[in-house]
Amino acid sequence: MAASVLWTFAHRALAPQFHEDPARFVEILEGNRAPAYLEHLWNWSLQATAQTTPAEPPLKYDVDRPRDGLAIVAFEFRDVVHTGEPWRARFIVRTPDADGTNGYARAFYLEHNEYATEIDGKPTAIVCEPERGGRHRNWGTTMAPTDEQGFDRFVIATLQAKT
Repeated sequence: MAASVLWTFAHRALAPQFHEDPARFVEILEGNRAPAYLEHLWNWSLQATAQTTPAEPPLKYDVDRPRDGLAIVAFEFRDVVHTGEPWRARFIVRTPDADGTNGYARAFYLEHNEYATEIDGKPTAIVCEPERGGRHRNWGTTMAPTDEQGFDRFVIATLQAKT
């Protein structure tokens, strides 16, 4: 099966842009260029998959800065159908401490998983981490796609473990 527009957008547009320059990624999404930026990435994804719909990306997002030196971009996606399409995403950037330690830029997706869904007939999502260079780490943790709090708890625990 060919990659869907949403999968391509998340994995081949958003993740590489984030890993290329995490601070700039957050800055753009906080500013007035965000709609044009996301539209550009979505149009690229449409073209890359030879699709024409949906015309706009099925998402909403928010940028949170819970404290100085920490930025979290939280995405929620609609119309998720295929394995690998994310229901949710978190892009986290932590500025290094003065001594250069404890900084990171990491992304996590709560992806649709058709294979786990077949087990009990309910939508199931799996936590994955798109990494620099197109690598993809599957954490093997599953939960309901609506379990935003569970997803956030997993992300926080993973970041605290520094894995």
